[in-house]
Formats: sequence, C-alpha cells, structure tokens
Amino acid sequence: MVVLVLASGCIHTSQTEVRDESRTPVEFETETAGRIFYETLSKRPDPRNREESNTQVSLPVVFSNEHRVVTGPNRAFNQAVRECDTNHDGKITESEARIWSGSR
Repeated sequence: MVVLVLASGCIHTSQTEVRDESRTPVEFETETAGRIFYETLSKRPDPRNREESNTQVSLPVVFSNEHRVVTGPNRAFNQAVRECDTNHDGKITESEARIWSGSR
C-alpha cells in the first residue's frame, strides 16, 4: 500500500486570472493638469487598490488546484479619476489636480 502512495504522482494546477475594467474616459484642461494627475497616481501605493481572491482545492498527495483572481491596474486609475474630478464632468482641471495631489 505504501508503494502505491509513493509511486502515485501529484497533479498541481495553479491559475491566476486578472479581471480588469475599462478605463474611465477623462480629459485634462491643460497639459499641467494631466502631468500632476499622472505623477500623483504613479506615487500611490499599488496594493491598496488591488483586490485578490484565492480558491484552493486539494486532496493530499493526489490533486491540488489553486485559482487566484486579481484586479487589474485600470481599477486604480478609475478610482483616482473619481476622486480627482470633483464635479464629475469628465474633465480634470489644474485646480482639481492640485487639490487631489495635495490630499495624497
């Protein structure tokens, strides 16, 4: 019996799925507004904006399956646009960008 357990192989599968959303369309009033927005966005800590879920199923020695789902980078971008565009008109002004940048 011990020989069967030792001789049997182990099947392990691991899958990572990235679920992303489409980017929110946004305009910038000036080039400076866009620069301030993107510079501030690039300095934000990435893990805060990510969500992750794991599913793991295993039968010892015989079978192991892991499925991992993570959110994509567009979620952080869309959240930043929602926070920065205070009047929700789809256009980020230099003033909005400076205020948002200062609150980071």
